[in-house]
Amino acid sequence: MLSQIGFVFLLLSFISGLGIVFFYNLKKNKLFYYLVYLSFLSIVISFLSLMASYIISDFSNYNVFQNSHSSMPLLYKITGTWGNHEGSMLLWLLIMNLYNFLFSFNKILQEKLKKLTILFQTLLFLLFCAYVIFTSNPFLMNSINVEEGLGLNPILQDFSLSIHPPILYSGYVGFSIILSLALSGLFAGQLDNKWIKTLRKWSLFCWSMLTAGIVLGSYWAYYELGWGGWWFWDPVENISLMPWIAGLALVHSLIINNKAIILKNWIIFLSILCFALSILGTFLVRSGILTSVHTFAADYTRGIFILIIFLVIVGFSFLIFIIKSSENKEKINILFINKTTAIIINNLVMIIACSTILLGTLYPIIIEVLINQRISVGAPYYNSTVLPILLPGFLLMSVAPALSWTTNKLNNGKFYLYFFILISFVVLIFSFISESSVWGFVGILLAVWIIISSLFSIFINLLKNIKNLKFNFILKNNAFIAHLGVGIAILGITCSTVFKTEYKKNMNVEESFYFKSYELKFESLNIVEENNFQSIIGSFILYKKDKFLSKIEPEKRYYDVSKIITTEAGIYHHPFQDFYMILGDNNNERWSIILYQNPLVSLIWLGTFIMIISGFIGLKK
Repeated sequence: MLSQIGFVFLLLSFISGLGIVFFYNLKKNKLFYYLVYLSFLSIVISFLSLMASYIISDFSNYNVFQNSHSSMPLLYKITGTWGNHEGSMLLWLLIMNLYNFLFSFNKILQEKLKKLTILFQTLLFLLFCAYVIFTSNPFLMNSINVEEGLGLNPILQDFSLSIHPPILYSGYVGFSIILSLALSGLFAGQLDNKWIKTLRKWSLFCWSMLTAGIVLGSYWAYYELGWGGWWFWDPVENISLMPWIAGLALVHSLIINNKAIILKNWIIFLSILCFALSILGTFLVRSGILTSVHTFAADYTRGIFILIIFLVIVGFSFLIFIIKSSENKEKINILFINKTTAIIINNLVMIIACSTILLGTLYPIIIEVLINQRISVGAPYYNSTVLPILLPGFLLMSVAPALSWTTNKLNNGKFYLYFFILISFVVLIFSFISESSVWGFVGILLAVWIIISSLFSIFINLLKNIKNLKFNFILKNNAFIAHLGVGIAILGITCSTVFKTEYKKNMNVEESFYFKSYELKFESLNIVEENNFQSIIGSFILYKKDKFLSKIEPEKRYYDVSKIITTEAGIYHHPFQDFYMILGDNNNERWSIILYQNPLVSLIWLGTFIMIISGFIGLKK
């Protein structure tokens, strides 16, 4: 019954969308907006119907049968709703329609531009809704009666990953409203300050949510996949990174237009590019072309449908862009070094980096199609190409917010120079002492340079406004705060990569392992029975100079329903380093363990958290 209700309301949402398109030119706006509300309400009911089917374990629904089990905890029954291809596409529709619903309350834009944006967003929704109805229906019924389901993929049964898709999609799918705004502005010819202000707020929100989703996914990979890292340059990771980089370039471009009404064509291009990369990523993830722990489907027919959607949306958008974009007769105030120049350099760096990642992601696919030979492009390619490309942007990042819009003047420029020389000297000496790699030297230099210069700029502004410290002070220094987060994250990335130490040992229970000034004692091995899995937990005690530090408990889980064994890392989080443990196989009563010392890895999460908070603060600016 729930499946029938869900499908009926999915159809009603689609029909309401058709009504929005049909009644767009109607002079009476009430019916137009009522249809927007009806479409959103219908897709909400449809989504909740699928979720309810998961909660009550309604295995007459084929999607529930494929991805749930009655023994699963309630949380994972709920998150099983989007832990599969069909359910995740229904979530895609829900979020796309949510943005349409929220945008209908916009009070800044003129009514014509607002309705046109809703129209374009509805057209996008209709394309993806048709895809769900005809190729990815989550409400199909089982042809036979079944008593039990097949269960959810064990690696998806995790809290962080349960909330990761909605957060990621809020940014990833949210770029659809950016595309709709861009196209409506082109069609209406109203690329004014109100349009820019609206586009900037929505872009910043979507980018911040995408950042949060990527960081959450990286943290999940760090503690769940058991290899001691947080980013593997997996093709699907790259697919989420590309719209993030394009979105970053867009957000910075919109800052220029707050000072001078220029570069609108570039902004339109970036707005199209953001959602184009999102759809491209969806095609690659759901077509079976890529193999990854992140991929959903391996159905080529579904992939062809998404490819058609991609070609229609991107082709139409760029066609309109070519036809409607006007020549920019206003001169850009480019000097040797001012804020406009810095942001343009930032944009060029971001787009070149994005293109490099796109090339590395698509090249193996192209080669396989042409010569039927599978190759892989991994971390060495990206580390040797993307990082050097980003280097100029990182160097300029720390001082860019302090530059003037109209002159070459950099306030307190000599102090920035002194800081850079001093930091370079200190880091160079440290690199020789520690015998770190060149990238270690460069990464630490960049991080410390960005952190020190950002703090210095905040301090100078603090002295100027010491008697008038309000929230507005945070808003004015928000760019420095965001860049401070970038510097902290770079320091964490560099140190946890360059100075990470790995130990491999075979140990018996009650045996100790000594490394540096630490002792790791294998205290016990316990078997725990849970509702849907059996777990073997190793209990290890970490000491430093005979002083107790922490208990670390890595484990191995066996899921009886899916017959899959997973590895759960045991981690001791210290402010300055993580002790990361993996429990391996048993051989002659000795257990293999892998221990990583990851210095300053917590700074990655701290830095990115500051960036996300700064993004949300920027919405108030």
